[in-house]
Amino acid sequence: MKKILGILVLFCLVVSTIVAGGKTEKENKPLNIVLIYHDTALEFGQVIKAGAMAAGKDLNCNVKFEGPVGIKVDEHVAFIENAITRKVDGIATSNPNGEALNPMIKKALDAGIPTITFNSEAENSPSKAFVGQGLVESGRQLAHVTAEYIGKKGTVIIITGEAAATWSIDRETGFREAMASYPGVKILNTVSTGWEEQAQYAAIENAILANPNLSAVASLDGGTTPTTGVVLSRLNRRDIVHVGNDLTVQTLDNIKAGWTKASLSQFPFNQGYMSVKILYDFITNGTPLKSVDTGILRVDEKNIDEYMKKLVAGEPVG
Repeated sequence: MKKILGILVLFCLVVSTIVAGGKTEKENKPLNIVLIYHDTALEFGQVIKAGAMAAGKDLNCNVKFEGPVGIKVDEHVAFIENAITRKVDGIATSNPNGEALNPMIKKALDAGIPTITFNSEAENSPSKAFVGQGLVESGRQLAHVTAEYIGKKGTVIIITGEAAATWSIDRETGFREAMASYPGVKILNTVSTGWEEQAQYAAIENAILANPNLSAVASLDGGTTPTTGVVLSRLNRRDIVHVGNDLTVQTLDNIKAGWTKASLSQFPFNQGYMSVKILYDFITNGTPLKSVDTGILRVDEKNIDEYMKKLVAGEPVG
């Protein structure tokens, strides 16, 4: 009897050790988190990627940054579908097109994958949290900065790479709302340029040439902002005030040279880092998913040298 009991005890110890060992192995296995961005070719996107990779290193998890080259919604959908098929532990995706991407976010959630959005968010998104700038508020701030430089009177053209994108709609909404408080300022029109370099340049140049008495140009995104500065420099139009968004290398150069007066950053490094972190904290500790506003940073003639130094030092600036 004692021998049988001893065997049973030994058996139970072996089973508990195997179970515990399996559990420990699972707990120690690094998480797989994927960030899907609507245009990975953008310089801005690479700063988001740098933040995501830094978080992966700090938190010991596997992070992938992927998405289409150029804004291609069908490919964006396919990237989310593939992440679901791979059964990743968490997904963060930009959401510039709710009609196409909201159903995919819901599909990921229905598959049991924690899914959030970053950088851009669409109306009625099922995402559990959003990491990024308050885009309507950034549009308001862009309007106030524009009005400040032109003395609260004059004519303005709005430039955007894609007027139908959710981020563009939100920023333009905020811009027009805030500019309505300046009765001396008239918004002439909104020019949607597309993303092809030469076509974008031509659209901006034509809009400026068509309005010789133009006071200001406001760019809603990090793609048209550097291009607008270059157009103004080639036309030698220092009389036109230009304000924009994000801090690409060309935009920083344009601010330093005076072709762009100011640009508003949305802290893309933090968008990447915090997207990974809140997913990691939720999956590992059950920390509730909460949205993170990455804020608004104004860079102009007063602080441009600081950011040029950061750029030279190799710091991620966007």
